[in-house]
Amino acid sequence: MYLERKFYTYREQRGFLLPLAIFIIVVMGALALTISRTSMQTQTSSIQELINVQAFYAAESGAQRGMQALFLANANRQTTDNTCANLAINHNFAGVNGLQACVAQVACQCLYRNGGLCNASNSANYLATAAVGVTASSYTLTSIATCGTGEYSSVRTIQVGAFLE
Repeated sequence: MYLERKFYTYREQRGFLLPLAIFIIVVMGALALTISRTSMQTQTSSIQELINVQAFYAAESGAQRGMQALFLANANRQTTDNTCANLAINHNFAGVNGLQACVAQVACQCLYRNGGLCNASNSANYLATAAVGVTASSYTLTSIATCGTGEYSSVRTIQVGAFLE
């Protein structure tokens, strides 16, 4: 058996290496682009999650500071109601590690047992002979914390309640 070798001229050759090389380059480029985008999205997601946690803790700290201002120095319900009516805390966490880029705003709302707004200027509401609906006060503190700026920012709101007879 005799095998004949046949040599092709340049025009007659049909190669598959060039299309294969182009295909490999395109696929590798698409894969590299996909990995790059996924990596950037993961980084952005991690940063946003960190800022969300910071905003939560800043809002919680603001609420605790509001409760302290409301109950720590006040001796009776009338002064506590008055403090609540005038409570407006804007706390900047500039010196606090982990919360440097955060600000918390705290406000208070006071309601009597009957659902009416507290009126600390009316002393009759705080006497032993006061109407049943005004013998207790409930307080709702709302703490709104903002952390970060621009694309990397988060706002969290926490409400806490307390009751005083």
